[in-house]
Amino acid sequence: MTNSAFLSLDNVTKRYQNQDVLREFDLTINDGEFFTILGPSGCGKTTILRLIAGFEKPDEGQVVLDGQDIAHLSAEHRPTNTVFQSYALFPHMTVFDNVAFGLKMSGVKKAK
Repeated sequence: MTNSAFLSLDNVTKRYQNQDVLREFDLTINDGEFFTILGPSGCGKTTILRLIAGFEKPDEGQVVLDGQDIAHLSAEHRPTNTVFQSYALFPHMTVFDNVAFGLKMSGVKKAK
């Protein structure tokens, strides 16, 4: 059985001050897959996550989620969540509660 692409970055280029941070970058994450982005400092990991979350828009290419190009959608209109490193976590909440916070705020039912 072949999984279908759930999230893909297709031919994405992102520039900051005329400097390419990502150039013609492709990423495909299939439905049900767990993935990790690893690499040295400055290689574009955070930029990739910011593009997926909608905090940045690509200069070229598409960000496709479940068959829909979401590159033009702002962060609050995307069905994605971002949990930042410890400095942005709620210290009075468990790891689960920190991750679930965005889902709760979006009105996702507990069973889902």
